Amino acid sequence: MKTTRTEKIALLLVVFLALLAGTSRALTRSEVEKNLTCYVCTGEALNIDRCSGGDRMRAEIDRRLARGQDLQTILDFFVSQFGEDILTVPPRRGFNLVAWAAPFVMLLIGLVVAFVVIRRWNITGRRRTAQRTAGEPAPDPARRRQVEEELQQLEDEP
Repeated sequence: MKTTRTEKIALLLVVFLALLAGTSRALTRSEVEKNLTCYVCTGEALNIDRCSGGDRMRAEIDRRLARGQDLQTILDFFVSQFGEDILTVPPRRGFNLVAWAAPFVMLLIGLVVAFVVIRRWNITGRRRTAQRTAGEPAPDPARRRQVEEELQQLEDEP
């Protein structure tokens, strides 16, 4: 069976794309550092820390990267050594999940409460307006004439 030039190019393109998809870029130290805090300078991210404790952590990261370890394996090692406080972002499980979700839940609850309160104010205002207009007596023409005469007298006085 004879293959055409177009089929050969298509096959070559498929092989090239398969090779390209199979290659993965190497993990860098800075990608690992931004996920860790220095164990000496509590709360300071490792990628901005410049103390000797941070230098020891960076050396350990370099050793593990040289062995070909992935990000999660390296992070797991540091967590086993120093606890979850070594991570810049706490994992989303257990109590930490509550810490992640609580602000969003509270915001949602606040929006619902605000909506309900505003709606009730609106309904109450409409009811009061309706009661006021329904309870007002019809204007008395004799009373209106009296008020107009008194106003006219006040304007005429010096």
